[in-house]
Amino acid sequence: MGSARHDSDRSSDRPDDRLPRGSHGLPPEFVVHSQRDRLFAGMARVMARRGYAATTVDEIASESGVSRKALYTHFSGKEDVLLQAHRAIVEQIATGAGSAASEQDDWHAALRALFDWGLELFAREPALANLSLIEVAAATPASRRLQRETLGRIRTLIEQATVDSDPAVPDVTIDGMLGGMVYVIAKAAEEGDPAELPKLRPKLMAWFMLVFDGPEAAKNELSAST
Repeated sequence: MGSARHDSDRSSDRPDDRLPRGSHGLPPEFVVHSQRDRLFAGMARVMARRGYAATTVDEIASESGVSRKALYTHFSGKEDVLLQAHRAIVEQIATGAGSAASEQDDWHAALRALFDWGLELFAREPALANLSLIEVAAATPASRRLQRETLGRIRTLIEQATVDSDPAVPDVTIDGMLGGMVYVIAKAAEEGDPAELPKLRPKLMAWFMLVFDGPEAAKNELSAST
């Protein structure tokens, strides 16, 4: 799959979140955090337009409103920005969705919460979906390994959400469903309207229920969303 290109990702549409130059009196830890987050967002926007291979360090710095020198203060290079940006996105999803899942009384509600949290995030920031679901899967050997690690973490969340399901689901089935889930979300983010991503939840949920509960439960899940 190529890189997603949406008008909302263009730099001219982004808010001016740059720190003032010179002595601004902000704590060093705030400056570091702000610069890293801006570099993550900047790289995601550039890659959404150009793809990883064509993206340069200078473009990332310019898009982020951060100097090239500051970029190399935080990262060793372009690949390092990509890997750490992906880790930051995954951590945000894991923290938010994991908490939501743990607060639910049954795995159905928990899994709905997982889908809702992740899809809403990618709908708000489609360039992040492109970075984590498309670019990381193909950019470099290290990024591909990182995505496999990521799916392992998400698998743990799925297992947490489905711990009470009966009958038990084979490991290979969960792995296959995770891969399919990534494909479906990435395809929708790239080829469709990112704002529509949350509408995928009933279909994804019905797919899981087809495996865990059978066709009748899946049919009821889809019917409840219409």
